[in-house]
Amino acid sequence: MNQNRRGCKLFALVLPFLIALLFSTSVMAQTGDQPRVTTVFAVLTKSLESKSATANQEVILQSISDVIVDGKVIIPKGSKLVGHVSEVATRGKDEPQSVLAIIIDKAVTTEGVEILLQAIIAAVARPKSALSSDPTYGMMHSNEPKMIGSGASSAASTGGLSASSKVSSTAAVATANLKGGMDESSLLNENSQGAEGYEGLSLSWRLMAPPPVTVFASKGKNVKLEAGTQMLLRMAPPRLAK
Repeated sequence: MNQNRRGCKLFALVLPFLIALLFSTSVMAQTGDQPRVTTVFAVLTKSLESKSATANQEVILQSISDVIVDGKVIIPKGSKLVGHVSEVATRGKDEPQSVLAIIIDKAVTTEGVEILLQAIIAAVARPKSALSSDPTYGMMHSNEPKMIGSGASSAASTGGLSASSKVSSTAAVATANLKGGMDESSLLNENSQGAEGYEGLSLSWRLMAPPPVTVFASKGKNVKLEAGTQMLLRMAPPRLAK
């Protein structure tokens, strides 16, 4: 009971940050009331799909950029971002769409330090090309990226969210990013929101109860995120335990 109360209290403190995460930097700058929000780029290390995923299944991302708070690197590039599947549904007679919901739990730095996170996945980008010589990309398909707008009935009420993301990468860059080799020419930018290159995939967020949940949904019979998918995470600034 006490643990639940502490969790609710912590979430109440960071909820304003999480709601702000759903808006672009440019919109917040125009209001003159920009909260402190931290972003990090990461890649999915293993393919994940709703038809085979199970509740509580671990999800591992690898950061390809540093997380810097107050001028200090808190989560260095190459760290693990650990989450889990919180909900899975397959489109059928009783389900209007397929759903894959993910919660980001913590970061594990390159030195093994664990840092709890309150984060959402704001945008994803499918690897641009398949590399036949790279087993990581052997099952992927080459296609031109297409931005799919975000939003679903289960999302937090934030109004219409625009999808404005740029793709400026090559397959070689994507492979290097997956291996933690570089962070330039990323598939996404800090204002990205939605799903890049995934036809019919939408993102929404549940923020009104801890912890925050990112929901991927599709009207197809499967939601699949391929290994090497780049992700933009927005979070309340993480802190090292004292």
